[in-house]
Order: sequence, then structure tokens, then C-alpha cells
Amino acid sequence: MPAKHRPAVPPLPRLRVKNQVAKQQANPCLVIMSQMLNCWASNGEGNVACKNLEQELKGCMAKGVKVPPPAKPTLNYHAARLLPKIHKQEKK
Repeated sequence: MPAKHRPAVPPLPRLRVKNQVAKQQANPCLVIMSQMLNCWASNGEGNVACKNLEQELKGCMAKGVKVPPPAKPTLNYHAARLLPKIHKQEKK
């Protein structure tokens, strides 16, 4: 009966996981700005129909709301810590 063996892990210089783009928070003024640009594209820049959106965007930008950056995940730290245990080097 053949001996069971672990699947070989390819040698990696480091073990990292990319951040997910979906978890990034959007600027709250971005939605209003896109609505205003769509209004301008449909009706022309400076049209009376878009004045309300222009005022909303000015108010949002004046608030200066800063979105806090998302917390850095500790997953990459732990992956780097565990990499030497995955690739055990033979002692000479």
C-alpha cells in the first residue's frame, strides 16, 4: 500500500492575499457627482434641471466629510509568519 503524502506546496517568496475592492468605502459625494454628470450629459451643462444637484454637490463638498480608511487586515501578517512553517528548510 503506498504511503500517504502531503501535496507539494510550490516554493513562494512570500504568502500574500490581495485586499478585496468590494470592501472599500465610497465617498458619499461620489453618488451626487455622478448624478449631476448624468444630468449634464442628458440636458446640457448648466441646465436649470440640474441646479438642484449642483447645490447638493456643493453642500456635500463643503462639509468635507472624510471617510476613514478601512482597517488593515492582519491576514497577510499571519500568512508571512506561517510561511516558514509551511516550507521547512532542512538543517545542514
